[in-house]
Parts: sequence; C-alpha cells; structure tokens
Amino acid sequence: MNAPATVTPMNKAPTLGVAQVYLQGRIAYARTSKTENGRLFLTILKIPAVDQYSHPATVEVSSTTKLGEINDDWKGVCQVGGYPRTYDGKPDPETGEVRTIRTATINLRVVEG
Repeated sequence: MNAPATVTPMNKAPTLGVAQVYLQGRIAYARTSKTENGRLFLTILKIPAVDQYSHPATVEVSSTTKLGEINDDWKGVCQVGGYPRTYDGKPDPETGEVRTIRTATINLRVVEG
C-alpha cells in the first residue's frame, strides 16, 4: 500500500481573511475557459490524505493565471464563495409529498497578487 502524502509545515502561516482557506496539493488537471472578463484557469488539485487509509481530497480552484503543470505541487490562499441551490426531491411513496432539497455549491478562487 502506498504511504500517505505528507504536508510540509510552513515556517509562517499565511494571514487569512474572512472566508479564505490555505490549500496545498498537487495539480492533477487544468483547463481554461473564456469569460467576458478574459481567460479563466480551472485547476484540479489533489490534497494529501490525512492518513494511509483515507482518500485524498480533490478540489477545483479558479485563477486568472496558470498555477503550474500537471504533477506540480501548488500552495496558496483561496477565497471561498458559493451560492445556494434548491431542487425538488422524489415524491414520498406513502404520501406523495415532494420535499424541496436545499444544498450549496462552493467555489474556490485563488487570491492572486
């Protein structure tokens, strides 16, 4: 079995603002998307697993600049954003009631500069 990835401790933790998070991981995939504000880079990061039995977390971050090549290690601060979503669930088999499901989509945007 493969040994878990290890995260190297930082000498000094970055200062985080409200709704910001520090991420460190390996670039697994990257793509670009055209927007009305220019090009947007969407990068998939694999975050190291907490132990040898856990699966590494996978997140997508957006940025206005390329973060690196596939298999490069990247670390940085991201702004957490998102929006609520709702949809109708399946009807209850006994009552026929349709419940509204409420969830949220989270976006991570790299704090650049």
